[in-house]
Amino acid sequence: MAYTAIRPEVLKAAFETIPADTPFLMLNMLRFREKAQYDGQESELSGRDAYGLYGKQARAYLAKTNAEVVIMGPAHGTVIGPEDEHWDVVMFVRYPSIAAFVAMANDPEYAEIAKHREAALADSRLIPVLA
Repeated sequence: MAYTAIRPEVLKAAFETIPADTPFLMLNMLRFREKAQYDGQESELSGRDAYGLYGKQARAYLAKTNAEVVIMGPAHGTVIGPEDEHWDVVMFVRYPSIAAFVAMANDPEYAEIAKHREAALADSRLIPVLA
């Protein structure tokens, strides 16, 4: 099963367990589609290219909310885990608070940007981390 969208019940649980004004990191594990799919239609863009569009717009959006990409890079296999599991890119995004993340997730402006993310990804994981 692929996961590319936020599950409201999990987001609600995170909101309840992460202290309100505490900065946190979001671990992103990303696997791209070969071809991006917008509204179920295959695009001329690769998944990686569509994610590039998302990334450019998302970084500008993040800057307005005092969030930032801390580190991003290609994954080089899985040392511990299923042998057939692979991720293309792994990154950490620092958010000033869980409230800022929830506000972003519910913002129509961000939803427009996120269309590129959903078109790009075959699978993903978002895991909140308190540092």
